[in-house]
Amino acid sequence: MSVDKNRGNKRKTELLAPAGSLETAIAAFQSGADAVYLGMDKYNARIPAENFGFDEVSKLAAYAKKHGKKYYLTLNTLLKDGELPDAARMLAEVEELEPDAVIVQDIGVLRLIREFFPRIPIHASTQMGIHNSAGVQLAERLGIERVILERQVSLDELRSIARAATVELEVFVHGALCCSLSGRCLFSSWIGGWSGNRGRCKQPCRRRYYYGKKGSQKAGFLFSTQDLYSLDLIPQLVDIGVSSLKIEGRLKKANYVQSVVSAYRMVLDSSEDKLPTVLKQAKQVLSDSYGRRWSHGFATAEDMETVVQPESLGVSGMLVGKVLGKNGRRLRASLNRRLYLGDRVRVQSTDGGESPSITITSLYQHGKKVRTASKGEVEIPSDREFSEKGMLYKVGRIVKRSGPGIEDLPHFQSERSLSLTVTVRAGRLDLSLRRGEETIVDWQREIESQEAKKRALDRQALEGVFGATGIDGVRLYQLNVDVEAGLFVPLSHLKELRREFWVHARALIPEDGPEEDRRRREQELAGRISALFDGMAAQAPQGRKANELSCAGSKKKRGDCGIKVDELYSFDRTTDEVELPHFIAEGALDTVRKKIDLALKSGIRRFRITDLSNLSLLREHSDYFKELIISSSYPLPVCNSLAALELKDLGLSKVQAWIELDRPAVLSLRQHSPVPVELFSYGRPFILATRAKIAAAGRINDPRGRNFLLEYSGTDKITYLYPYEVLELPSTRDGHEFRDFRHLGEVEKQTSSFNFETEFI
Repeated sequence: MSVDKNRGNKRKTELLAPAGSLETAIAAFQSGADAVYLGMDKYNARIPAENFGFDEVSKLAAYAKKHGKKYYLTLNTLLKDGELPDAARMLAEVEELEPDAVIVQDIGVLRLIREFFPRIPIHASTQMGIHNSAGVQLAERLGIERVILERQVSLDELRSIARAATVELEVFVHGALCCSLSGRCLFSSWIGGWSGNRGRCKQPCRRRYYYGKKGSQKAGFLFSTQDLYSLDLIPQLVDIGVSSLKIEGRLKKANYVQSVVSAYRMVLDSSEDKLPTVLKQAKQVLSDSYGRRWSHGFATAEDMETVVQPESLGVSGMLVGKVLGKNGRRLRASLNRRLYLGDRVRVQSTDGGESPSITITSLYQHGKKVRTASKGEVEIPSDREFSEKGMLYKVGRIVKRSGPGIEDLPHFQSERSLSLTVTVRAGRLDLSLRRGEETIVDWQREIESQEAKKRALDRQALEGVFGATGIDGVRLYQLNVDVEAGLFVPLSHLKELRREFWVHARALIPEDGPEEDRRRREQELAGRISALFDGMAAQAPQGRKANELSCAGSKKKRGDCGIKVDELYSFDRTTDEVELPHFIAEGALDTVRKKIDLALKSGIRRFRITDLSNLSLLREHSDYFKELIISSSYPLPVCNSLAALELKDLGLSKVQAWIELDRPAVLSLRQHSPVPVELFSYGRPFILATRAKIAAAGRINDPRGRNFLLEYSGTDKITYLYPYEVLELPSTRDGHEFRDFRHLGEVEKQTSSFNFETEFI
């Protein structure tokens, strides 16, 4: 039996590749990828990648459609209120290119797509942090078609999640791993304002840190994970029923993607009897990918113990030599492996910090220009700054691609987008064809209808009849159906009327070109979004209720705080509000369910959710749910008023502004949010959380002398990294506040306002 038969799976397992450029996307397709994922120049989690302009996406869309491939657009960062209209314009532009899905992190962006671009499928980014079956269940409720699971879900947990899932599941199988749980890392943001949740992570986890007592300090790469490798796990993942196997690497060049895709394609297409041989061959192909040391990531408890090797320099690539210094504008190095013109190399400093990459356009050895060099001293021209005591790693090579050049690829042929409303009443059919707000055709006909004796005409049947136009260059981006209950109408009769309608409508449809059509739709969209924001601002609950002060932690320190917050595992008779866990492993769900039940029976009616899965668990208690007062709290992100609106519709009566937001963004959120907005004004929030075993505990510091605190939680079996400074924000006077007295010493002298007085970038 072949692996690609998807034992127990109805669909073929998709191989999904990264595309940082159009060249890389085509290389991925030609190497066997079924789909690629890509970002445009804004609002994606890999801003440093080359990324795509509209022209390139258009070419990719045409190529994918012609060759039976798919492409997914990443819009997987957190957005502030002021950025939503621009994101909507971007979506309006690419909607006509028919992306197979948009990958999102922000539930406000999810709301934007669902409300204004309902024909675009939505995939939940791993940045959304969905890690258990309760979270997957909530995702389905939100209209998400596929969930990209948290990377720190084990194989056994994945198997259990898949059994209960009614949406597609996607998992990462290869590439770099973040040490932190996805969407829960503030490390880069805290030390310099460069947020991983905005696609700008500076990778402080790859640096060296110092730990232990003074005088006997040790040094290690405490948070630098090995790369993920899953070739030998592919049969298990297919058996489990995973829909898509995802390769990480939108910052990688075409040669890397080509090698990795080829290797995984070989294994996916292999029969079981040939699998051992194919695995060896595929592993050899991967030797050209120049990654870090391989691991199975977080697949098992044992893997979680070893995924971080603190003694190992956390760099990617093949070590090819040592940097000797500079000779003018040339890098001097001593090689121990062969290099060629076109190879890409990186100079890596010994502290593991950021390092530049160089494409070798010329190469000198023994004073002569050469095309290749092996052992010995060489010089490589470069204007880049680099460490003169670093090591030289090969990180890429030239890739040769077959077929036409990128500049010769055709563009996607856009269609004119219309909406159709179908209304069926006894004896009558009404069809209304619109272009935005303009009605093009109103058409009525008498129909043969009667009371249904068996199966009545329903929405699904009408969508099947009227879902296509039958006119080249015209598509329906929206189909609205309204049918009177209990009617029977022969479908053959409706199909005849559909044909008659489109013959009539053909001559009345305006001949706008793609540019005019796009501009018109963007103008209409801007008006609709503006009206939505104005409406929310008018309904914002400013001044309607006394401001609340909620406090968590030490009963001694929180004093006379208004609302006393305790964790689910430690509430008592003095507790006003229970905070639910942000990470609930699949095997811990039943324990959490029992604790929630106990809290409800103890009279608790206020809950603070820190993860979307919490909502699913609360909804299971239907007898109590309408009585509950629910608010959101860190690390569940609410960056914009559409996210607040989405949570309001899910049952929340208050939201906490995302902890990374700057002052203007918080004020905008409070101005437009349909529910009160709380500010996390004091406390020590974790800035990294991981299931990986970390070799240190207590106080650690980086080469620049910045201090941090490490603490392992036996309750959720997670190691947390905390900043040494305490977050303290100035009071905004006109809103709710949350103060967290957990993880504090007796006296805290060092404080930080984080991004509040600077800018959340």
